[in-house]
Amino acid sequence: MCSISAVGGTYQNLKLFLRLDQGLGQGSIATLLATILGASLFGRLLMGWMADRFPKKYVMILIYMLVASGIPLLFFAHTPTALYAFAVVFGIGLGGDYMIIPLMAAEIFGVRVLGRVMGIILTADGVAEATAPMLVGHLRDTSDSYATGFTLLIFLALLGAVAVFFLPKKGAGEA
Repeated sequence: MCSISAVGGTYQNLKLFLRLDQGLGQGSIATLLATILGASLFGRLLMGWMADRFPKKYVMILIYMLVASGIPLLFFAHTPTALYAFAVVFGIGLGGDYMIIPLMAAEIFGVRVLGRVMGIILTADGVAEATAPMLVGHLRDTSDSYATGFTLLIFLALLGAVAVFFLPKKGAGEA
């Protein structure tokens, strides 16, 4: 839930942040969003490849750290370089995030109960992805800045990485 909150809260507020706080035009915003999409596709492939070669737990931590380290670049969003660095780092993390969750669930719980496990995980993630953007938007409305909301999202991504650190590498029956 933490990582999905960070991803959803950032992505759902990004256009408003870029338009209202950064004053970017629609064309620039569209190009940046397309860059995130391209990086996301690359991230799915890269992180999938990595998950086949390295422990999935550590790949998941890397993904969450990419999300957490990408968001601070928005604080330096007054330069195009920072914006595109954000788009690439965050995009790779975004793509990897959605890809790694079912892999970790299958590894920890096995495929026999994967349907039930994913039902629970995706429901929780749906709640997080629905509420985090609203919370960030509310914080922006009350403080006239995205700084507090984006800082909260960085903290949530880091909290997700810490939580993953405590997961087992393999399911109990596969040790």
